[in-house]
Amino acid sequence: MRMRSVLVAGVVVVAAASGGSTAAVAAKPASVYVIQGVQGATWTLTVDDEEVATDAPDKEIVGPLALMPGSHTVTATGPGGAEVSADLTVEAGASVDVVLHRPVDPTADPLFTSFVNDLSPVKAGSGRVTVAHTAVAPPADIRVNGEVLLADVASAEEITAVVPAGVYPIEVVPAATDGPAVLGPVDLPIDGGKLTRVFAIGVASERTMDAVVQVLPVPVADATAPSDVPAGDGGQGAGLFERRGAPGVPVGLVLLVTGVGLAVLGLRTPRSRG
Repeated sequence: MRMRSVLVAGVVVVAAASGGSTAAVAAKPASVYVIQGVQGATWTLTVDDEEVATDAPDKEIVGPLALMPGSHTVTATGPGGAEVSADLTVEAGASVDVVLHRPVDPTADPLFTSFVNDLSPVKAGSGRVTVAHTAVAPPADIRVNGEVLLADVASAEEITAVVPAGVYPIEVVPAATDGPAVLGPVDLPIDGGKLTRVFAIGVASERTMDAVVQVLPVPVADATAPSDVPAGDGGQGAGLFERRGAPGVPVGLVLLVTGVGLAVLGLRTPRSRG
C-alpha cells in the first residue's frame, strides 16, 4: 500500500524594521513536529529519506525538526510494509504540526494532515488554545463549560481562541446532538503565554477516542499594544473561536494538546524526540 498527498503549511515572515535583511529572514528554518496519531500500531517516520523515529507508537511527537523553507517529503512506514507519503511545503520561520492519522472512513488508509501553529503574541495572563478535528468520527460540536462554542466541525478543521489562563472543561459530541460525548469532558489547563494544541485520535464508534496535548510558548504582547482578535466562521462562536481548514489536505478528525496538563486529562504523556 502506497499513498501520497501534498501538504502546504507556512506563515508570512516580515523582515524586522531594525534593518534585518529579507534574505536572512527567508533563510530561517521552519520548526516541524511529526505526530503519530494512528492507534494500535507503530510507524517508522522519515523526513527527506532521513529516519526521525523508529517504530513510533501512537501519540508520539517527534520534533521540533528544523527544515529549510521549501518542499520536503514526509513518509510513514507501518504494519505489513504499508507506506504513507506526503509532500510538505513550509515557509521560513513557520511552526507546523504534521499529523499521521486515520481518515473519517475507518477502512481507508492513514494519511498526513498539516496544521500551522499560531505563535503570535497574546496579552499577559492569556493563552491560546486550538482544537483540531482528525479522528475517525463524523462532524462534531465542541463544548466548553457545557455550551456549544463551535458547531459542525468537520475533518481537517480546527478552532482557536485566546482566553484567560485557567482550566476549561472541554468535550466533543456528535454534531447537532446532546451527546453522549465521544471525548471528555476533560479539564484542560490553559497557561498564560502558551499555545495549547489538542488533537483527538481514535475511533468514535469504538469509543477509543483519545487526545494528545502539545504546549508551545508564545510571546506576551505589551499591555498597551493590541494582541489577538479571535473571530468565527459564519458567525459561529463569535468573539471566541476562529474556524480554520487545513490547507489543501483531505483528512480525518484529531484533537491534540502537548506537554503540560496530561495528568489532569488522565492521558499518557507523549514521548518526544529530536
